[in-house]
Amino acid sequence: MALVLVAAVCTVLVAARATAERTTVNLLTDHGVVAGTDTAPSTAPTIAQLIGRAKVTAPGGRVTPLHTLGEPTILMISSRTCSWCKRALKDLGGMASGRPLPRLTLLTLEGAEEGLPMLAQEQLTGARLRGPASDADRQRITARFPGTPTFVAIDRRGRVVRTLPGYPIPDELRHWYAVMVGEQDVP
Repeated sequence: MALVLVAAVCTVLVAARATAERTTVNLLTDHGVVAGTDTAPSTAPTIAQLIGRAKVTAPGGRVTPLHTLGEPTILMISSRTCSWCKRALKDLGGMASGRPLPRLTLLTLEGAEEGLPMLAQEQLTGARLRGPASDADRQRITARFPGTPTFVAIDRRGRVVRTLPGYPIPDELRHWYAVMVGEQDVP
């Protein structure tokens, strides 16, 4: 009887931990940004809440923050095997025409270095490259996002302003591009 009780308690603890790790933020929710403002309300999730315990690295393997406080950022979650990611980058390349994208952070699921040839193919410069720090981090990130590409607008306080899963049509992508080049703070 005691053994059954111990097994039941262990099962509950393991299930509670697994559920806590999978607690996700609803990405498709309107986070309440008011037109004419450039930040999300304090009730909007932060990028840290969005990715949970996942860590990311820059090229070379150094663990680094996904977002720099004080600066709006567009996070594009991508995969080197995603044809829609390549299409979005091609569209961005056409819009940029050589202009750097200092507010774009490309998080490539296969690793930060894997994003470099994707950007080079479309002659995109100035973007920050990030990738999961480990296989476990890749799994955490993959479990929290609905697929690739996913675009996440992050305000200067690190709060999520807007999320756009999937390939954005060029008219929509222009709003996100304006943030990437620094012309506006929110799409």
